[in-house]
Amino acid sequence: MVEVNFLCVHKKLRSKRVAPVLIKELTRRVHQQGISQAIYSTSVVLPKPIASCRYWHRSLNPRKLIELNFSSLTRNMTLQRAVKLNRLPEVRLPS
Repeated sequence: MVEVNFLCVHKKLRSKRVAPVLIKELTRRVHQQGISQAIYSTSVVLPKPIASCRYWHRSLNPRKLIELNFSSLTRNMTLQRAVKLNRLPEVRLPS
């Protein structure tokens, strides 16, 4: 099973129809691996959804995702608190 969660195309390339090309390339690579199922998620409400699910994830760059309106802050959450909550732990390399 493959999940496509966040497909982002630069603003200058959006009018060039790059997203369908990216999706076709993803599909081609997935089929090469012998996988025939994929999950695509969206932040908009679809008119006739066939299924729904709830999932949790950790944002790697919450500030940018909030700027893009992909994520939003809850009532009791500030931007600084969201960044702190989603911060990755520091990894120490062996000497």
